[in-house]
Amino acid sequence: EKFDHDVKAIEVYLQKFVGEYSPYLHFGLTSEDVNNLAYGRLLTRFMKEVYLPALGALIKSLVKLATRHTDSPMLARTHGQPASPTTFGKEIGLYAYRLARFLSRISHIRVSGKLNGAVGNFNALVAAYPDINWIKEVPIFIEELGLEPELFSTQILPYESYIDLFNNVASVNAILTNLCRDMWMYYSLGYISLESEKLQVGSSTMPHKVNPKGFENSEGNLKLANSLLHLYANELLVNRLQRDLSDSTIRRNFGVAMAHSILAYRRLSRELGHLTFNEKRAMEDLNNHGEVFSEALQTILRKEGVNEAYFKVLGKVKGRTYTLKQIESIARSVSPSPNVSKEFEAIVKEKYLGLAPQLARMMIEQTKQIINMNIND
Repeated sequence: EKFDHDVKAIEVYLQKFVGEYSPYLHFGLTSEDVNNLAYGRLLTRFMKEVYLPALGALIKSLVKLATRHTDSPMLARTHGQPASPTTFGKEIGLYAYRLARFLSRISHIRVSGKLNGAVGNFNALVAAYPDINWIKEVPIFIEELGLEPELFSTQILPYESYIDLFNNVASVNAILTNLCRDMWMYYSLGYISLESEKLQVGSSTMPHKVNPKGFENSEGNLKLANSLLHLYANELLVNRLQRDLSDSTIRRNFGVAMAHSILAYRRLSRELGHLTFNEKRAMEDLNNHGEVFSEALQTILRKEGVNEAYFKVLGKVKGRTYTLKQIESIARSVSPSPNVSKEFEAIVKEKYLGLAPQLARMMIEQTKQIINMNIND
């Protein structure tokens, strides 16, 4: 028999096994009542058992890396150019903290479910059993399935809870795409190195290569996942009158987007575990770009009341590169005050990190608290 209808085919098949109860199989329902509850349960279970643990493991990898390097100085870069110093731990800790906040949001999203018939009005159920309080009883049943009851709908479930979930996952993936790119650039700068098995091949023709392909692979998976997640968000809210099937094929691909996300999370966790921060290289770069301390110099001069302090410093450093010793010499040339020189030299000695180490530790601690509150180890 060919029904060209999956739910009806399953209904007819199952009637062979339920005997006297066969008239009540799929009783008073539309196929969408079955499908939306099934998708809701699958998605809820996946998020709890697979997604949140995978994201949590990735965040923990970032926390471990950040903890090791809360005090490890390096040049920050704005517009790709050397900027005021930071620490590697602070930058990694920020990623962990941002992701943890999204993990918390996602863990509190409840997927909705509905069971109210062909156009959302309980028509068939009321026709068969008018004395039952369907508005009261159906939400209880949906709650027992672990879903958020949705009383008001057409034939299809309003997809707002799905969109909320997918948009948050897409935001996580966007943050991680940024992480992949940053790590790729840190690798290019020589700030990080990656472990490689003795016979692992980086290039089919250049034997010396150790490519950051883990980050590149993850970036590709994240982009692919987000192309679908954004599609879901744009299309699932659009429906003709009380029902059309344009969402059916889209829903069948929920697993594709989520699977590519998980592939990226697991690959990133592995890469972060094999990563080494090259403190010597980062410090060498910082020592060779003393011009980034000019921000501190012009600020100190302004505090001391020096007229046009910013422009005096700008005239000395704009577009030029200096070592730390050279920038200290420039500081003495723009202000004869021994107080300025002494204060500036102390800042240079401490690498002008501001509160980066303290902020890193704060973010790490708050991230740990969020993870412990939202994931059961």
